[in-house]
Amino acid sequence: NSTDFGDLSRARYNLFSCSNPIRGLFAGGYVAPGSSNIIDYITISTIGNATDFGDLTVAREGGSACSSPTRGVFADGVVTPTGNVNVIDYVTISTQGNAVDFGDRTEARNKIFGCSNAHGGL
Repeated sequence: NSTDFGDLSRARYNLFSCSNPIRGLFAGGYVAPGSSNIIDYITISTIGNATDFGDLTVAREGGSACSSPTRGVFADGVVTPTGNVNVIDYVTISTQGNAVDFGDRTEARNKIFGCSNAHGGL
């Protein structure tokens, strides 16, 4: 059975998410009337509501995320109502702050997947 852990800072869906052993990050998503740039975090070992971490460089939803123990990476997505973007952002998970531009993918896509291991995103 599940137990209520807490709430995001703002209700939204179609988020990016990644984590390290200490923090879980939830970024972007859709909030009517469009895409969000919010990044929230939780401390995995405690229950409670999410806290504001910072902002993505571009408000978007439906992309992918991956992480290492140090860094979270958010790629691609769609900006409602404009269309797909090829933006890649990163954050340092242990510190709060806005995402930094990591570069661009060669093609703009959304609803893709990410994976990673302790050595970084693949």
